[in-house]
Amino acid sequence: MRRTAAFALMISLALLSACGGGAERAAAEDFRQRLSASGQISFTAEERAEYPDKTEEYTLRYSESGGEACIEVVKPDIIAGISARVKDGAGVLSYDGAELDTGPLPGGLTPISALPALTEAMKSGHIDSAWREGEYTVAQITPDDGETVTVWFDGGMAPRRAEICSGETVTVFCGIENFTCSG
Repeated sequence: MRRTAAFALMISLALLSACGGGAERAAAEDFRQRLSASGQISFTAEERAEYPDKTEEYTLRYSESGGEACIEVVKPDIIAGISARVKDGAGVLSYDGAELDTGPLPGGLTPISALPALTEAMKSGHIDSAWREGEYTVAQITPDDGETVTVWFDGGMAPRRAEICSGETVTVFCGIENFTCSG
């Protein structure tokens, strides 16, 4: 009798665990569809880039409209106001009215290219898995370019945190505030 009860309990637990992540994956897919359909996206990111030999921290403001992304440095103060515009894989760096064409973006992830990569991953990357972590819905996403992106969403499915891994070269951690998408 005990074996039968234990076996029934194990089957029930296995069935319940197979259902896990379904609601979270559906919520992440809904977010992706909403983001892909939006014409404007904006947020602020507290970003930490971890290189093998150093750590760099930035506060960046991201906005996207009409297929063009703008990333503006808020902190550190010494480079505040510098902005980069990215459209169709090419970038322009500007400050105080002067512009420098940076040409096509290199294949490697940088602190400035991390936010467009994050946004593109949330729009079109493959959702590998999704789960609950406390009050957050978490989704692990693989974009086409081989990066791994993990995003923590609050109860309203607004991104609050993200981790971007690009090979072994750079790992970027982002705290996300004031996320909006519309139109």
